Amino acid sequence: MTTAALMDELMYRAWPVADVVDFDGWVARRAAGVTQRANSVLPFGAPDDLQNTLEKVETHYLSQGLAPRFQVGPASRPEGLDELLAARGYEVGSPTLVQTAEIAKVLELIPDDGWRVNISSVPDDAWMDLWWREDGRGGAEEQEIARGILTGGRARYASIHEQGTITAVARLALVDDWAGLYCVVVDPAYRRQGRALALMRALLLEATIVGIDRAWLQVVAGNEPARALYARLGFETVSQYHYRIRP
Repeated sequence: MTTAALMDELMYRAWPVADVVDFDGWVARRAAGVTQRANSVLPFGAPDDLQNTLEKVETHYLSQGLAPRFQVGPASRPEGLDELLAARGYEVGSPTLVQTAEIAKVLELIPDDGWRVNISSVPDDAWMDLWWREDGRGGAEEQEIARGILTGGRARYASIHEQGTITAVARLALVDDWAGLYCVVVDPAYRRQGRALALMRALLLEATIVGIDRAWLQVVAGNEPARALYARLGFETVSQYHYRIRP
């Protein structure tokens, strides 16, 4: 059964962080501010002393110059955490939908348009540079931290190269019997020509080779074009989350 708690666990393992501290059921991740997800609390369990734990978490982040941040969804504990954080002044950020689909059904709906897609078990420098240029924040040091996150778990990396130029990249996280689509980026000069779909198709085919038949992805709630595309491919919303950030 696909539950919000299962999706939280899959997403946690698909985006691994080295600096993790458990505060009585709240998992606090830190990665020098590189990506929101890697620098937020996953409230898996309900602390016995809620107020004390919240203060410890805030101190934990502030000591590293990071704003305390929680990833809050339907499975977050304790119940009412979102309201508690709002009352404490935490602001809402990045409402996101979590969607899943049967890989076989998605593949039926993505045509093979003949793009040559390279698949690798590690991202090379060209892959990292394109993704970082479009989605990253920071310089070379932050990029290396991001590389550690991307390669911290089992995954596949897809890219399209044309005349010596890398034009599109994507990542597929492999967690148990699930596959998660991440980091789908197309160079702005090459968009709207089918490259993103070609990357998705190649990676999902790769998932079937290793015996995986279910996929998930995350899409910002306000990204209507992406939501429409994923709906056409058979993805359905099974959970959601947003961040609560202390200003």
